[in-house]
Formats: sequence, structure tokens, C-alpha cells
Amino acid sequence: MKTIAVSAPGKLHLLGEHSVVFGKPALLASINKRIFVTVSETEKKKVDNPSLEELKKVIEHAIKKKYRISQIRPYTISISSHIPIGSGLGSSAGLSVALTFALLTFLGIKANKTTIFDIAYTGESFFHGNPSGGDVATVIEGGFLWYRKEFEFLKTLTPLPFKPHKNIGQFILINSGKPKELTKDMVEKVSQLKVTSSRKTQALFNSQEELTKQMVIALRDGDEDSLIECIKLGERNLEKLGVVGRKAQSLVRMIEKLGGAAKITGGGGFKEGSGMLLVYHKDVERLLSYAKQKNLEVLKIQIGSEGLRKDE
Repeated sequence: MKTIAVSAPGKLHLLGEHSVVFGKPALLASINKRIFVTVSETEKKKVDNPSLEELKKVIEHAIKKKYRISQIRPYTISISSHIPIGSGLGSSAGLSVALTFALLTFLGIKANKTTIFDIAYTGESFFHGNPSGGDVATVIEGGFLWYRKEFEFLKTLTPLPFKPHKNIGQFILINSGKPKELTKDMVEKVSQLKVTSSRKTQALFNSQEELTKQMVIALRDGDEDSLIECIKLGERNLEKLGVVGRKAQSLVRMIEKLGGAAKITGGGGFKEGSGMLLVYHKDVERLLSYAKQKNLEVLKIQIGSEGLRKDE
């Protein structure tokens, strides 16, 4: 029986979430938490969980349409993931990308990254309604990515031509709690704000664009003070967009009092939790000690990890 095993990393927004949906750039990075997908040939079709069945149908339809395939022989899917779900770390993008790549390989189709992106993007749209595509691009490419959605039909991505300066220390993640809202709910919330407060919202988007550019320079030059300031101001803009709840804001303020900076790293959430916070401090041990004292859930990560791959 034919078996195909692939994996894809999680991702995070260093800066630019939400504004990237509306044509502004985002700076993203893959992380060393992965999702593993195995597609195996079987004699009879097996029904997986309902949400996975819907995703399979979306991706199968896109593949059939592109390659003019009438039927796909029966297969089963096995999934193992180290990416926290619903926390802004790209679990849905990783699943869409890995399933797309595994199924194309299972069918004997050699597809380039652009094709994998286009098909996986339809899967990501199933989850999030109107995604930017940045998550999908990042889990495919890996590393650090400058991404912009110019139009629905034109998306540009550029891997950063450098690694962060050696002066840049470790980022960590602190859990503010799983959001009650779905990512597509938060995207819709910002879309409505853009309609009702167009000038104010556009000013926030413009500010995020400038901060994202400044962050790239800070990472290149190893300027920790500038990096911390970009994270702080970027978080303030996200709070003004209404995508950060009180619990997360309280955590952010506490981290700032310690001399660090923190921000949400995905769609966010305002009713309860806002997902994982991306946190930076010049003295990471002080930060970890504080998190332990307050019994905060911490996830140590490495950013810029390997992208989509076929596993043995």
C-alpha cells in the first residue's frame, strides 16, 4: 500500500497581522513546531472527523479542477501535530499545506510551490473566510518572509535575504488563553471597522506598515531597543483595532513593566483569550522567572525553521 508522509511548520506574525488582509505588508516567520500528515492508500474510503472531511472535499475539488481528475482513489489520513490549535500559530495553514502536498504526491503529481500555495489557499479560506495567504506562504517557504496581498489574484512574497543579527535574542510565547472567536470572526470585525471608521482604520494600517519596515531593519542590525519599540507600538495599534482582549492586554502591560514587549501573533480575540503572545525581553531568563512565578503557560520556540518537506 502506498504511503506518503509530509510535515509543515507552524508560523507567527512578527508584525502586520490584520493589516495584511487589506494590502499592507506583514513580516512572518516559521517556528519549530510542526504538523505531520500521512496519506495512505486503502481499499475502502474511511470517514475522518467532520471538519477534516470538509477540508478534504475543498482540497480534492481544487486538485480535480486543476488537473482534470474525475476520481481520487480511496485513502486515509493520519495527523499528528505539535502546533497549538486556535492560538495564532498557523495550525490550519499547516494542515491545509501538508494535506495538499501529501495528496498531490500520493497522486504522483509533481507540483511547484505556487501550485501548492494556490490549492492550500482554498483550504485556508475554508477555515478563515478571507485570509491574506501569508500563513500558507510561510509554512511552505519556512524561514522569515516579507508578504503582501496586493490583490486576490496577486500576492507577493520575499524571503528575507538575511538572518536576524546575533544580538537578537530568543523570542518566547506566553498563552493568553484560547480565543472564543474564530479567526474569520476577527477578520470580519476589522473589515466592519474599516467600513465604519475608514480614515482612522487606514491610519492604523499605515502605522503598521511603517512599524513592520522598522522591524525588518531592527532584526538586520540587531537593534533590540528598536525591536521592542516596534512590538509595543504594533500591539497598541492592534488593541485600537479591537482584536485584543482585556486579559491579554493585562499580560502585555505586565511584560512591559518588566522591560520587555509583547503582542498577539494571529487573529486575536476580545471576549476571553487572545491566543499566544509573542514576547521579547533583553533578559529572557528574567522573563521566564516571572512567567514561572505567575504560573503562566510558556512555549519556547525557535523562529525561522524549515518549511514544508516530505518525510521518510
